[in-house]
Amino acid sequence: MLKKFFIFAIVVVIILTALLAIAVRHVRPTEALNLDYKEITIGSKIADIVKNRKLEVRLTEEDLNEVLKKQLAAHQVLPNDFRIEGAKLTLQGSNLVADVNVRWREKIPIGAQMMFTLAWNPPNLVIQHRNTSVKGMQVPSEWVQLAPIELPIEDHLPKLIGVRNVLFEEKAMIIQLKPLR
Repeated sequence: MLKKFFIFAIVVVIILTALLAIAVRHVRPTEALNLDYKEITIGSKIADIVKNRKLEVRLTEEDLNEVLKKQLAAHQVLPNDFRIEGAKLTLQGSNLVADVNVRWREKIPIGAQMMFTLAWNPPNLVIQHRNTSVKGMQVPSEWVQLAPIELPIEDHLPKLIGVRNVLFEEKAMIIQLKPLR
């Protein structure tokens, strides 16, 4: 009787270990991502104003990718022992999809997708985390929840220029400027 129980316990441990290995392998990131970014300043886009003769600056998806990677690099540590290791961002109007590589407890790499909403709340661009999914399965918001990120756009502009409005296009963000803030 004791021999059967011992064999049963060993089989259960082997099955659980195999299931755990399969689960860890399933959630592993499919793409190598990092948080390297190039410094992008809105002020450097002022030449676009002169060229287009409009008081607006267009930030492309690539520009936003660099700006938001910088923010994520500054906020790598997440609740419940998660840490962001890499990201690739895709703009879809006022929605932002971030494919991220996170690591749980410094051991298990996980490929996840985070959804954000972008909104203009003067004087800040507000990036609000909506949800996170791993391989198409929603993660409970209590496990991974980011605080809203606020980017003060006017801090990156010359002193005499302010922001009138921010518009979101499919693959770009338009910052409409006003003289003399």
